[in-house]
Amino acid sequence: MKTKFNRNNLSKDDFEYNYNPRVAVTNAQEYIDDFIERSKTARTLMEGVYDIRYGSKPKQTFDLHLPKDSANPPLLIYIHGGYWRAIDKNDHSFIALPFIKNGIAVANVNYDLCPSVTLTEIVDEIIEAFHFVRNQVQEWKTNGVYLIGHSAGAHLAGEIIGRKFFGREKDQSRLKGSILLSGIYEPEVVLHLDVNEDIRLDQEMAFKCNLINKPPLCESPIMSCAGGDEPEGWIDQSRSYFELCDSQNIKVDFKIVEGTNHFSLLDHVMSEDYELNKKVIEFIQNQQRLK
Repeated sequence: MKTKFNRNNLSKDDFEYNYNPRVAVTNAQEYIDDFIERSKTARTLMEGVYDIRYGSKPKQTFDLHLPKDSANPPLLIYIHGGYWRAIDKNDHSFIALPFIKNGIAVANVNYDLCPSVTLTEIVDEIIEAFHFVRNQVQEWKTNGVYLIGHSAGAHLAGEIIGRKFFGREKDQSRLKGSILLSGIYEPEVVLHLDVNEDIRLDQEMAFKCNLINKPPLCESPIMSCAGGDEPEGWIDQSRSYFELCDSQNIKVDFKIVEGTNHFSLLDHVMSEDYELNKKVIEFIQNQQRLK
């Protein structure tokens, strides 16, 4: 396995490049604007129940998309990124289209953002969303739950699978797999970035939310990806989490997707034009076949 990236002597500019995707990808806003426009179109092409409330805070809502003519479909919970300080579920509605076309239901989750809330409060919201969604599977007639998160959303998915509530799962609401896309797993790096003006992390909170200290406690497999064109420091976040999981004998597959950056990786996962999208769908379908 490749030697761990050493960030100890990075300059301020190098830290920003390695750990702030909007700095590393100079045209990041073009990707974000494209996702927003595609999401507007996607909402006209698929049915959905929007803004279902799972908690009392302003953004504690999610959208539900159920595939037509699919009995007992698996349910995929999507958690968006944005460094816990930006982006909205409405900006990522496009992610649901390829999944519902393949008989997979999607819950697209929103959460409140820094600085109006702290990172630990966001984690609590996501845990609340996870429990709420799993409690509805019988009503929605879905069977089997999956997590998928991108960037900061991968961190939040990791917070879920690092919790001690996987011992008494019912089959219908069982977490059967997690897909982690280009995640940030050591929040301490944020202490050196300009974005911390919004995130407002301190050392104590960063340590509490550090997933390298919290291996998954679920038994379901993990699929992890990072973009081959991402900075080495950012790729090392996914590599370090993979090594943690692997050391705990957790079923985990880590793939570096060549030719993709932080934002185009998401596009490859969520567009049926790409092989990576097929692999994610196969991952879900294969787990559905297992008892």
